[in-house]
Amino acid sequence: MLNLENQSFFQKVLDFEVPWAHTWADMRPGKTDKERRENFRKAAMEHLLIIPENILWWAFEIKVNKFGKLLDVDNVPKPIIDSFCIRQLEKDGSEYKALGLYPDDTLNWVRSVSVYGEPASFDSTRVQIFACYREPNA
Repeated sequence: MLNLENQSFFQKVLDFEVPWAHTWADMRPGKTDKERRENFRKAAMEHLLIIPENILWWAFEIKVNKFGKLLDVDNVPKPIIDSFCIRQLEKDGSEYKALGLYPDDTLNWVRSVSVYGEPASFDSTRVQIFACYREPNA
C-alpha cells in the first residue's frame, strides 16, 4: 500500500468533499455521467492546490458514505477519475479546463485508486488526489 502522505514522493493537489454518493452509468436526466463529472469539477475548482512540475503519475483516495440504498463501492471512482482527465474534459465541453490533470485515465497516468466506504446517516464523498513526482520504489 502506498503512503500518499509521504511528501518525499507525493504532493496532494486536491482535497474536497461533496454531499452526495453515487456511481456511474445512470442515464436519468440530471444524473448522467457527464452531469456528475461536471458537478465534481465544480466542487473541486475552489480546492485546487499548486500542481508540481514533472509529474510521473496520479493517485486517488476516495471515501464514500451512503444513506439508505447502498451502492457498489467499485463503481464509485469512475466518474471521479474521468472528471480530471483532459480527454474527457474536452469531450464534455467542460468549462473547468484548469482541472485537466492528466491526458488519459490509463495506467500511464493513474496508477493508484483507493476506495472505501460505509453505510451512514448521510451521503458524502471525499476525494483526495495526489501527484507522484518521484517513484516510491526507486
